[in-house]
Amino acid sequence: MLAALGIWLVMSPFLLFSQEVLLRGLADREMLVFMIFGFGILLMCSRATQGHLFMRVAPVVATGGVLIAVPTVLGFTGHHVAAANAWVSGSVLIALAAWEALVSQKQYTIV
Repeated sequence: MLAALGIWLVMSPFLLFSQEVLLRGLADREMLVFMIFGFGILLMCSRATQGHLFMRVAPVVATGGVLIAVPTVLGFTGHHVAAANAWVSGSVLIALAAWEALVSQKQYTIV
């Protein structure tokens, strides 16, 4: 699921933004942010197969939190599609990290 979200972030500017916005360069900053975060998430997926739970979950939660804050920090809240994409994607990242923490905790619980 995490890899799918990374691919979505890389491809989302081309799927969500209109051709006119892309051709005029009106969403260059937003496109760059989504592509950097997407490639970063894909890199995290390739490295997070083993290790301590905290080392797998903490970077994903931090990335989700930063992705939620990015529209406000970089000032592209006026571009509603980009802001909504960042907020939803960041929330999904945090939910996926919480889900992984709960699932791995249940695997090691002795009844």
